[in-house]
Amino acid sequence: GANDDRPFVPVDLSNTPMDGDVTGLTLVAFTLLERDSGPELYAAVRNDADAPVCEGGMMTSFFDKAGELVTMVASVLQSGRLYRLDGGAGATISCIDPGQTAMTASPDLPDSIHIDQLGHLEHRFPAFVVDGVVPVEGLGVIGVKTVTGDAGTAYAGTLENGLDVAVSAPSVSVFPVNRVGRPLGVATSS
Repeated sequence: GANDDRPFVPVDLSNTPMDGDVTGLTLVAFTLLERDSGPELYAAVRNDADAPVCEGGMMTSFFDKAGELVTMVASVLQSGRLYRLDGGAGATISCIDPGQTAMTASPDLPDSIHIDQLGHLEHRFPAFVVDGVVPVEGLGVIGVKTVTGDAGTAYAGTLENGLDVAVSAPSVSVFPVNRVGRPLGVATSS
């Protein structure tokens, strides 16, 4: 389960806009930690814009204490919200609703990252604002619950497809968070 006792290393944080970034995406929380398998990064990003922001991502640059770039990592913002283009008849895309917080995970960071040697991180949020998108209702996970067993904590729930089309190869991500919404990890299933 989520708790506040997991290792966390605070680093200076910069939300640095980049040409092409959609203004309105704000990093609200992140967790950078070292596990036996290596360093991991989890983040929560809120859409503070007045419109849905689509196909969003987070690019994180890791700098050492001397200010030298160590590496860059990209991850996808996951919102669980789908939209259709062209007034509901076109392709389906993932968007973040205004006011909604999306999550992202980078559980397999490069071994070149040594958390105790980092000076700061910089985050960029490439995404699109697409006119005329229509929300798609009917696909979601219900009844999510925590299941604890000998192997650790897992999550169970039911993926419901109320769409008018079949869904192939769906995947689900569950982000455990602490009481203030800071993501502490991710559990995935597909």
